[in-house]
Amino acid sequence: MIATPIAFWIGALNMPLDQAIVDGLVHGITVTRNVTAGQLYGAIALSVISPIIFLFVLNDMRRLFASYRTGDVLTKACANLIKRIGQGFLGLALMQFILQPVMTALLTMHNPPGERSIAISLNSEMIFFALSGGLIIVIGWAMREASNVASENRSFV
Repeated sequence: MIATPIAFWIGALNMPLDQAIVDGLVHGITVTRNVTAGQLYGAIALSVISPIIFLFVLNDMRRLFASYRTGDVLTKACANLIKRIGQGFLGLALMQFILQPVMTALLTMHNPPGERSIAISLNSEMIFFALSGGLIIVIGWAMREASNVASENRSFV
């Protein structure tokens, strides 16, 4: 988890800003060669949002398994972590759906009239993250109820 952002920034700082980068950011969209550096940096900054969300999800998973290792299984903290992991997966799906049109509009704004575009797409990865996120959120809610029952049972004993 520590090496991923470091490797990303080292790669980003050493990457030449050329047409190959533009083509890698948006797929299937014709982008003219006169993309400004500001547009390119804006698109690169937008493309960093999903990996940042993913790192937060990984950190929550690490914290959840650390709690499990210490024996804290049916606690509100674990239930909240599970729910946050689900929200992160749902956020990944939404960010992919939102960022694609924003990035295509940004990168094609200097195209001649009639060649500007906004691409909206829905793929199986977005659906998978949305369904997984929803399921994990529901599991988090159920775990919270289970932790309430477990704490109530401990108070009787």
